[in-house]
Amino acid sequence: MNNADTYLKKVAVLIDSVLENLLPSETVYPTSIHTLMRYSTFAGGKRVRPALVMAAHEACGGKFGDEMAILAGAALEMFHTFSLIHDDLPCMDDDDFRRGKPTAHRAFTEALAVLGGDALCIFAFECLAKTGRTDLIAEIAQALGTHGMLGGQVVDIESENKPIDRQTIEYIHKNKTAALIRASLRAGAMLAQASDEELAHISAYGNAVGLAFQVVDDILDEEGTTEQLGKDAGSDRAKGKATFPAVVGIPESKKYAAELITRATAEAAYFGKRGELLKDLANFIRDRVS
Repeated sequence: MNNADTYLKKVAVLIDSVLENLLPSETVYPTSIHTLMRYSTFAGGKRVRPALVMAAHEACGGKFGDEMAILAGAALEMFHTFSLIHDDLPCMDDDDFRRGKPTAHRAFTEALAVLGGDALCIFAFECLAKTGRTDLIAEIAQALGTHGMLGGQVVDIESENKPIDRQTIEYIHKNKTAALIRASLRAGAMLAQASDEELAHISAYGNAVGLAFQVVDDILDEEGTTEQLGKDAGSDRAKGKATFPAVVGIPESKKYAAELITRATAEAAYFGKRGELLKDLANFIRDRVS
């Protein structure tokens, strides 16, 4: 087991414990929405975004287990889960499975899935407010909005079953996926009182590793199995989704992912020994298709 695997497992245990305490109990009325929130939040996943929050926090001089960093990490996982619930909806990607389990709208109802995703997003902002950092809240709000994830999702939907160029697919991935990954890293750095120079390197790392993450996901959809992915393999191609392999092919996609990881590790090198974990996490993302 490498350093990234060990760190991800350590963060997952910590974040799951915090989420268990933060999220409303399934016995709290209205029980249906709270049950859905927990169902989706604890459906699996490696807690990559909280791990990036905490790795960036440590790279910039913070300590593992810092209360505010943990709170931000938990909020980022809730934002991510909200985005997945909505991404799976019939009006979006219309997916039946996520992480090997029925998607929220299949396990419950479409209306409850919409409301459950909304609830997680709102609750995540409530958690962020406990940090007392309005700059942090603004940072993540921008990453989620029309200049970030939502903007990327709009162009993604509008590009289905249409010929698109590389510039468009870059826009989709940089906003739909990379924006929240970069914000996760910047959140950790900001909570560690990072300097402007440190933030610049963290941001550049986030841009590269965030884009690589989605390029790798695109490749896995083409080459992975349904068992590996936890959802139907080849679903992006079947739905005419805008992906890197569809635009530039598998070999070029793999080459680009490797180039992005090289860029990310170069930015992590700025932090010296404290940046080794960031390098390991970047290589973990690369190794998913190696």
